[in-house]
Amino acid sequence: MNGGADGSSSGSSSSGGSQPSTGSSGDGNFGSGNRSGAGSVGGSTAEAGRSSGEGAGNGNGDSGDAGDAGSASGGDGASSYDLAILADRPVAYWAMNGTPTNEPDLTGNGHDGRYRGQGAPQSAELPNGDRGASFDGAEQYLSVPSSPVFSIPTTGTLTWEGWMRPEVLQFPNDDGSSGYVDWLGKCENYGPTCEWEARMYSTNTKETPNRPNRLSAYVFNPSAGLGSAADWQPSAGLIMAGTWYHVVGLYTTLSQPADCQNSATAPGSIDIWVNAVKWHHGSHGQTGCMSQYNVVPKANGSAVTIATMAKESFFKGAIAKVAIYDHALNQAQITNHYALMTGKQPTGSCSATCSF
Repeated sequence: MNGGADGSSSGSSSSGGSQPSTGSSGDGNFGSGNRSGAGSVGGSTAEAGRSSGEGAGNGNGDSGDAGDAGSASGGDGASSYDLAILADRPVAYWAMNGTPTNEPDLTGNGHDGRYRGQGAPQSAELPNGDRGASFDGAEQYLSVPSSPVFSIPTTGTLTWEGWMRPEVLQFPNDDGSSGYVDWLGKCENYGPTCEWEARMYSTNTKETPNRPNRLSAYVFNPSAGLGSAADWQPSAGLIMAGTWYHVVGLYTTLSQPADCQNSATAPGSIDIWVNAVKWHHGSHGQTGCMSQYNVVPKANGSAVTIATMAKESFFKGAIAKVAIYDHALNQAQITNHYALMTGKQPTGSCSATCSF
């Protein structure tokens, strides 16, 4: 099948660090959650909504409990987390707590999504008390019509961001080949309109060596096939079912690490963060270079899909707060988004494997 390997050389090691706080994981009817919590991390809502590029520590106040983080509500019903995301100028932003059929684009740019599949996703609670959508892992997903702003060549740089909570670590409806599921992507029908995707691997994959629970940001040529990627490889046992993770993927054709080969033909690079911890390109050879598989991204007409990509694999678990930007997020912004949601500062590091 299409979809591609990454060529990464990462291995695995024993788990290190502590798990992030999960907050309350209670589920309920979709769209019924109260979006306005009693607590606040950033003092006033206006303060929380300012550009988070001012620094990771700004707007956080007392770290407090994760369940209170970022839950102050704005006048329009948006939480302080939502306001902070919007202040960083995404081209589209879906909180994933809309009606059973439609999901509004909170930027006002009109990129509204529609839920597909049998039945509506359940509601899932985030660490700050906001709500997301819990997908059945069989057929439910969100579809958003294509737009040039969702394509890398439009500006040369594209960032996606979201929170995801896998309910299982061995996915029942994986790709059938390598043992992964796509939880976000713009590659609805593979060739000839494939562009990019977010991927998570099961604990036991069909690859040699086995690289359990890997989280990846991929980019493709329109025909799909082998894709270039950045891989966040957790140490063994680090990722846990029922826990929320903040994942950010960044693509650019404007620069690349100095060690990327053949970059004159296929310039650009890919980066990924999990819980605001950036992967380490230097430990993965040519992984992270667009030129690893000679990828030259092209803008095409595929829809953006959430909880699947090409409807051959389906993510079982919750997804929330998905944003797409036509520019790069910096480390301070990514850190601030993580801290606003959890009330905690990120910890951890990456080499061949990563830990919190």
